[in-house]
Amino acid sequence: MPTTIAPVSDRASGASVASSTDSRLEIAATRARQTERPPAPFREVLAGGVSLLMSGAEVATHVVAGPVMAAAVHDARIGAVGSIAGSPGMLGSPGVGVGFETPGSGTAGLPPVGTGGGASGTPASVQSMMQDGQTSNMQMLALQQKIQEESQRFTTVSNVMRAKYDTAKAAVSNIRA
Repeated sequence: MPTTIAPVSDRASGASVASSTDSRLEIAATRARQTERPPAPFREVLAGGVSLLMSGAEVATHVVAGPVMAAAVHDARIGAVGSIAGSPGMLGSPGVGVGFETPGSGTAGLPPVGTGGGASGTPASVQSMMQDGQTSNMQMLALQQKIQEESQRFTTVSNVMRAKYDTAKAAVSNIRA
């Protein structure tokens, strides 16, 4: 039951606070809702806003820092939206859910935010979740392989540039000598 404090103007004037039987605490019964219910729960609206904001950050990161960093932002977006939405279909742990969305479906083939994803605990649901986990793991392995290939390319280019620098430095030293 909600409690409200009566305004000062409702108190008896001139009565001492210690000896007064005046009650400043008013207990009101629960009232009916005065506004209509929102069409979507706040949790879904917040998850949609976070998803929109993070997808913008993902695009900006892809432009500025490349696809590897954009994949990390994408993963953070999936984790944030999943934990805010709290739906059983979205995995909210970091490192899970790297994938691409298509219209009408969630990330990595999971249901969109707020759709639930079916009854949890049923054998079909558990098997579906295991299959989704396996899909996420395969996507993570593919991402790790791409990162490793990019790292190898960077190392190769770095070694070639270092050899070119050392050769030029040796040539200049030979000319001075």
